[in-house]
Amino acid sequence: PLNFSQVENLEKSTLKKFNGLLLRKMGKNDAGSQDFYNDNASALRSAAFAFDTAVTDLEVPSLSLTKTKALASVNGKLNSALLSFPDSPAAKLKSMKEVQQMVSRQKKPTERSVDVGLDLVAMIRPDGFGSLQGFAGYNLGENSITVGFNNDADAPEVISQFGGVRPPFIRVQPKLKLDVEL
Repeated sequence: PLNFSQVENLEKSTLKKFNGLLLRKMGKNDAGSQDFYNDNASALRSAAFAFDTAVTDLEVPSLSLTKTKALASVNGKLNSALLSFPDSPAAKLKSMKEVQQMVSRQKKPTERSVDVGLDLVAMIRPDGFGSLQGFAGYNLGENSITVGFNNDADAPEVISQFGGVRPPFIRVQPKLKLDVEL
């Protein structure tokens, strides 16, 4: 029955548009408050009227395909959509996003500052072929130190990386960090 499919599609479209409208209006009043329901009563009436107008074109009285049953069904679904909207996942998601935006607003820094930090990275490479390796790190405020250990100084691939010579026993790389707030 083509008529039933068309009415069902129209019903789904009307409910989707109504939920979208409720979602857009949600920020103005708290969802779930009496003002929210009163303000959206007109939206409910206009959605029901739009459905009534569109379903009139699908009505075939000679085949007993009237709009009364469809109108009653849609009105009930619109009312239940309005009442259950504050608990819907879309409403909860929007309210969570609004809370997150309020929380994530950062105040401008009131003081200018320059923080200096030093990172030391050291690698110890004794004799061996890479069977023992590891690292350890420690942070102290802005400063940190990381020490790695790998006994691969005799491995041919390591020697070839260093141009045919063994890597240094210990290698230290300092890194100076500047954090400037203006």
